[in-house]
Amino acid sequence: MPHFYFHMSTNGNVERDVEGIEFKTLEEARVDAEASLFEMASEALARGKKPDALSIDICDEAGKLVAKVNFEQKP
Repeated sequence: MPHFYFHMSTNGNVERDVEGIEFKTLEEARVDAEASLFEMASEALARGKKPDALSIDICDEAGKLVAKVNFEQKP
């Protein structure tokens, strides 16, 4: 099963995922990354804060960027 790494961008900083996780397909990894961003944004908004996590770069086992998931903030 393919192994993917989610590197999260938060306010100009990148938090690298060193463990990764297995998914059957890239699409499953992308859906999980979208759900993670949505959950983090929902939790921040519930606390009256702006979401910190703005995007997740999904990389394969070789370190190649294979997808990017963004959270767009509207002014």
